[in-house]
Amino acid sequence: MPEPILKFPVTCPNCALESVADLSIALIAHALLTGKGIRLHSACHDHYWTATHVEREQLRKSLRMLKLETHTFQEQAHADKTPRASQSLERV
Repeated sequence: MPEPILKFPVTCPNCALESVADLSIALIAHALLTGKGIRLHSACHDHYWTATHVEREQLRKSLRMLKLETHTFQEQAHADKTPRASQSLERV
């Protein structure tokens, strides 16, 4: 099974062009929890840099939103499987 990946926008420090980067969710979470640097890459200049505080906070927010969306999806799936009172009464 492939490792889950987070795709997110990065802004090249050389030319300010925005592109999409992708990193393993586990790698991002581990770096945020341990305070280690997160290496970002811009394809336009093939430039690597360590994420700034602002970029780290944006990644943290993205992971938080991902968790909310996953949790909401799981709640909806559970609600779909649970029979509603009106459904159970109709069968009686």
